[in-house]
Amino acid sequence: VAARYGVKNGDRMNLRIESASCGMVIENLLVRADATSKLEVHIDTDEGNAADLDHATKVELLKQ
Repeated sequence: VAARYGVKNGDRMNLRIESASCGMVIENLLVRADATSKLEVHIDTDEGNAADLDHATKVELLKQ
């Protein structure tokens, strides 16, 4: 799956979250990719709340 998006295990990415009340960029996320990987991002509850993730209008992964 990762190769389809031009990334590989060990690469770094940024996650941009846009919402009406707040937006943020989480930088330097580590890509973990292997034969059983799924396309998903894990952020903790505090980060999700700080970015108002429940009301996000756009979420985007960006290669560094």
